[in-house]
Amino acid sequence: MEKRQEIGRGYIVGSAPPRYAGRTVRNRCGGNAIAFAFLMWAIVLPGAPGSAQEGPQDGQSAEEDAPLTTGGVLEISFTPTERAQLALWVERADGEFLATVRLTESVAYRGIGNRPGASQMNSGFRWPYGRREGVLPVWAHRRASAPGARHFRTVIFQDRVSEGLASRTSSDFSRDDYYCLSFDRTRSRQDALDAVSCASVFSSDKGRFMTDGDVQASYAEPYQDVSTGAGRMRPLLPHSLYPPRRDVIPCEGACFDHSDVALFASHAREVMPDIDAVTMATPVGGIAQHILFPVPADWGDGEVRVCVEANVEGDYNPAFNAELYPTPLMPIDKWDTWATGYGYPYRGQPSVVYCADVTLGGDELASFAALEPEGTVGTWDVEGDGYGTLLPMDQMTDDPVGAPGSGADRLHLMGDGYRVGVTVKPPVSCMEDPPPGAVANLSVGNHHDELQAHQFAQLQFEAADDDRGIFRYDVRVSTEPITDDTSFMAAQPAKGATVEAEELLVPTDAPAGSMIKVEMGGLVQETHYYVAVRAMDECAGVGPIAVSEVTTSERIFATVTPCFVATAAWGSPMAEEIGSLRRFRDRHLLTHPIGRGLVSAYYSVGPALADGIAGDDTLRSLARTMLRPVVALVRWLED
Repeated sequence: MEKRQEIGRGYIVGSAPPRYAGRTVRNRCGGNAIAFAFLMWAIVLPGAPGSAQEGPQDGQSAEEDAPLTTGGVLEISFTPTERAQLALWVERADGEFLATVRLTESVAYRGIGNRPGASQMNSGFRWPYGRREGVLPVWAHRRASAPGARHFRTVIFQDRVSEGLASRTSSDFSRDDYYCLSFDRTRSRQDALDAVSCASVFSSDKGRFMTDGDVQASYAEPYQDVSTGAGRMRPLLPHSLYPPRRDVIPCEGACFDHSDVALFASHAREVMPDIDAVTMATPVGGIAQHILFPVPADWGDGEVRVCVEANVEGDYNPAFNAELYPTPLMPIDKWDTWATGYGYPYRGQPSVVYCADVTLGGDELASFAALEPEGTVGTWDVEGDGYGTLLPMDQMTDDPVGAPGSGADRLHLMGDGYRVGVTVKPPVSCMEDPPPGAVANLSVGNHHDELQAHQFAQLQFEAADDDRGIFRYDVRVSTEPITDDTSFMAAQPAKGATVEAEELLVPTDAPAGSMIKVEMGGLVQETHYYVAVRAMDECAGVGPIAVSEVTTSERIFATVTPCFVATAAWGSPMAEEIGSLRRFRDRHLLTHPIGRGLVSAYYSVGPALADGIAGDDTLRSLARTMLRPVVALVRWLED
């Protein structure tokens, strides 16, 4: 397993096992020493990116927003791998679905499970099309089977002749501030997932709801049989297990959104009223999650199961990989070049489910854990009988050392070897606990780097006070005013200032009254935002909401300068060695403040250094000799 270091966090009064104390931080570049050494080599980096980077703390349940019930509180702990899509839920011991606790925003907000495009369509960096019916199928089927649960309406392309077309065939598009389709094949491959950006404004088809007329006309999507390779048209159903996008509003002016786009968000909330409250940002890989869920009083005492489903696109192993599940090509006339020639086949190992058996009731703090996965959905045959039920882990990877983060290790082994831990805090432990105080002097300002100010902002506030310590700061962002609990919960969880679309991590150990400063990301250029913060304690009590505002700047594009040291050394900004250095810069140096600061410092001196060697073959050869060990180590780390 990769090396981890601990940073402290307070814990509820009582005898909790040591494994539950503290958050876990993974050294993403193989250790702080190695990362620091590379920062010192920043002077050898290639020129500024061709375009500024774009990137997405977990949300809280509706119950967290309400006064504490008498059912106690669950603290759910796990450490996910990178880019994991997650669903957390509670069910009875007999399998009856009780409640969704969390759902990552790619499914809950961005609609990847129910959007236009064939289900087998390739994927890529912020790929805009292709309904991923296999993203979190166990949660989806169990939620839909709960008493009184409803399905969502299926979203399809507006009027394209096939769901396999990624390019436009009609006027069916509008600007998309999140998804994009790169027109550079090297930028849409799997190995470029966290090192690319949407280089220009992209317009997508947001789709429309499938109608009775579509059903009567046997509307279908192209579908290629995995075993035979034969292609056919797979009839689509008018209902879906997944919500549509909630991150879009109908465009105005010279654009072509269908009128149904205005209904997507309200429809999702109608079918799943708690969807705003349970939406969480994609967790940062290797960081331990600690999520609170107040238990409704009417559940009573008894046995329940706390389950976590995890999925990662392109999680290949010998049984699930791009060769066995390749880019679909048949029926030959139903896929276009953009669908088959760009992106990558996403169907690696299917989703994995972990469940911990938990006993509610009693007056003592109690801990439970899941040591092994409950099972996997085990197939990509979404039409198969019983799809969405659990199968054994027979073909799934379970090697935290040789294949960390893959298969069963999507939730890393923690502490004593568990993957999901649940602490039950009985009502008596929180009965007299006052909520935390308010954060003070909240302000949000534009980012100091003009190349990032269109998508990043600087947040600061004074730490709140609490008798047991702050459990979490909930930071939410909206383009609509945040004035009360309802609008606070309808806002989106804030994101960190990184290329990846991941949660904002806010330290909780600052003394009350001291200043906390963090950088936010995931914003859109020239947009006015309301940013709200409130503190939460370990009993799920919440403090008052503080609100500030900020308007992002216009996007400023940089260019790849041909005068920087590495480019001068190899003679071309397109050299393979420069690509390796640029990827390391984008993936690791630009993802935290120290790295960005050193890169910015290099940009101020790099051109002069490059000019000094550009015309001297001896100096260029010497520079290449000095850079080759760095390139080799960068490639080794990337592999």
